Amino acid sequence: MVKRVDVAVYNAFKDAQDGKFTAGEQSLGLKEQGVGWALDEYNRPLVTPEMEKQMNDLRQAVIDGKVKVHDYNLTQSCQY
Repeated sequence: MVKRVDVAVYNAFKDAQDGKFTAGEQSLGLKEQGVGWALDEYNRPLVTPEMEKQMNDLRQAVIDGKVKVHDYNLTQSCQY
């Protein structure tokens, strides 16, 4: 998993530059490019093309709202 802090920082600076900055907590998910998955030289040999396609399809399904991700903080429990 990759937490894209660079995206959050960029958004904050851009909002400040545009005069729209507000302090507080922001949640950046897949749709906002705030998180992702790491596919690099260390794990590339472990991931088949089929697995990569499935992950990319699932990522898009989450972004499109077709797959809902359970928020542990709402119930303090895991559904699975």
